[in-house]
Amino acid sequence: MTPLTLDHIVLVTPNLEVAAEPFERLGFTLTPRMEHVGGGTANRVFFLGGPQGHFYVELLTIHDRDAAAKSGAGAYISAMEAGGGSARLVLATSELGEAVRALQSAGIPVETRETFRDDGSKIADVATPDAEAQAGCPIGLIQYVADEAARYESRRARGLFDHRFPATRLDHLAMIPADPQAAEAFWTTTLGVPVTGEVQTPAMTIRQLKAGDAILELLIPSGPESPVAARPKGLIPMVALEVPNLDAAVAAARDAGLECTDPADGVLPGTRTATIPGTQTAGLAIQLLQYV
Repeated sequence: MTPLTLDHIVLVTPNLEVAAEPFERLGFTLTPRMEHVGGGTANRVFFLGGPQGHFYVELLTIHDRDAAAKSGAGAYISAMEAGGGSARLVLATSELGEAVRALQSAGIPVETRETFRDDGSKIADVATPDAEAQAGCPIGLIQYVADEAARYESRRARGLFDHRFPATRLDHLAMIPADPQAAEAFWTTTLGVPVTGEVQTPAMTIRQLKAGDAILELLIPSGPESPVAARPKGLIPMVALEVPNLDAAVAAARDAGLECTDPADGVLPGTRTATIPGTQTAGLAIQLLQYV
């Protein structure tokens, strides 16, 4: 299987500008509003990373419900009607057909479509498998027209990595799968995403899967008494962003008027972390993480 990389998460919001405001106030540079031709959706995004791997958060709203339903965005309609929130994890591939065939061979239905910018130029081919039960959360696969190096250079030239906030890259995302064994088998066998590590704590096992420059964590409760077992299943609405200096990042967040927890030792060995609660950032918590 051609390697997959963590490309972006979709954060559905009823109001694009309201959702974007705290991220801009924090110091992230967001793209202007862009409407997807024929898709009934519009987005603003911010990017993190470098030439060898970058990731983005997509703030997405629906401006034409009928068009969105026809284009296969029904899940986003449901998310928006529920008030918004983290709706999908999307992985990039250079061989979408190969990934689609692997999913279909595993008995998983897959819908495919093309996406276009508001000027009519094609962005990518997208596959949406009906695999939430197996994967642990809703997922999508994307193959862009431009390769990663060209995408990075285009975005860099437009200043989209020029953030005032000192975050450098996505470190990890995490999910709590309803069926951990099925989820691990799906990711490793069907999609070919390798296990790269494991961390044990009294409350859980963290199974780490390597997808490009970042990690997808499967959080497995140690038992029914674990607080992890009581949390909602699926993708945790949080991005863990690496920062070079945690104390400076916490100060920057507070200077921007956002609450942030005090720095503390992280669950992952050799890390310090602090968190900006998702209640302040359109439902998406931001974990600030420094390796020490």
